Amino acid sequence: MASNLPEELLSKALKRREEVLLELEALEGFIKTYEKLLSLREAEGKFSSDEPHLFQPPTKRAAHAERIAGMIAAARKIIIAENRPMKRGELRERVEALGHRVVGKDKNKVFGTNLWRSGKFRMIDGQGYWPTDLELPSES
Repeated sequence: MASNLPEELLSKALKRREEVLLELEALEGFIKTYEKLLSLREAEGKFSSDEPHLFQPPTKRAAHAERIAGMIAAARKIIIAENRPMKRGELRERVEALGHRVVGKDKNKVFGTNLWRSGKFRMIDGQGYWPTDLELPSES
């Protein structure tokens, strides 16, 4: 048995060398890709604002709009799950409990304004908000 030990050690060393070379190749590819991305990012200022950029970060306005859209979608899901119109305070609390953030001095007012501006909700007198594209449970 001892006579096979050198061959086994050599076989394991050759296999490990192949693994290390593959890891090194992958690492080199990763580094080259990120170097290209960084050079594109640095050169971004050289392009006109009309030209598309591959890795342009979202603007603050786009990020804000995306945050609001997520909040509106969450509100819609909550209302549908409850199967009833909901007032903005209760709805805002439920949306925030899901991790959405409402920013402003009067959070209920800000939240209600966003619901109204979205055009996706109607106000049911004395009951709260309901999606415009759905019939009220009492209407069906």
